[in-house]
Amino acid sequence: MYPLSSKPFGKSWEEWAALWCNWLLSIPKPINPALDNTGANCFHNQNNQNVWYLAGSFYNEKTIVRKCKIPKDRSIFFAILDKEDSFAEDLDLSTREQLKDRAKRSMDKVKHLEASVDGIQLKNLYDYRIQSTYFDLSFPKDPVYDVKSGITCSVVNGYFVFLKPLPPGNHKIHFAGELLISDDKVKDQLTTDPVFLPFHNKIKDSQCFKLEVTYNVVID
Repeated sequence: MYPLSSKPFGKSWEEWAALWCNWLLSIPKPINPALDNTGANCFHNQNNQNVWYLAGSFYNEKTIVRKCKIPKDRSIFFAILDKEDSFAEDLDLSTREQLKDRAKRSMDKVKHLEASVDGIQLKNLYDYRIQSTYFDLSFPKDPVYDVKSGITCSVVNGYFVFLKPLPPGNHKIHFAGELLISDDKVKDQLTTDPVFLPFHNKIKDSQCFKLEVTYNVVID
């Protein structure tokens, strides 16, 4: 991975976290890569010539396996676990600091992190926790969350991976995470927003959020 202190392609990890979040949440729900169980939508909005983004999921228990073709010489950036907050979603909040605090408190409850490339475990993942800069988030028509479309102020806190370009050929990227849900407002979001509808009862019963995703990627 790139060192946490580095600025790949002239941007800090904090800036890349904001760009990744905007990439994911600006894609409409019907084609959003985080709601795709096959990888068919992994190519949407991949407009950066240096970096390719990968999506996690909005909760899953059985491993999601996706296929994705990535152009050679692209670095790969993704969140293992993250919490994004914005004024469009968090209607009870009124200041940027409150957004930042809610995202941080959610990520303070992480129970488990893992990530590997071609079976090799990535180490010291807890060191790669990122608090993004504040950024303008553009929700599209038919967004993944139950919010109005348009631009809002957002922030994201989470654990990220930034891989240097992989050599051409077939590779496997795997990641998983789990966190406890202690904030009542976050719990309300996870158990009322339609995007989490299939998992409302499981989230209520377990009081935790989890995901596990495997990408079978072809670098070409």
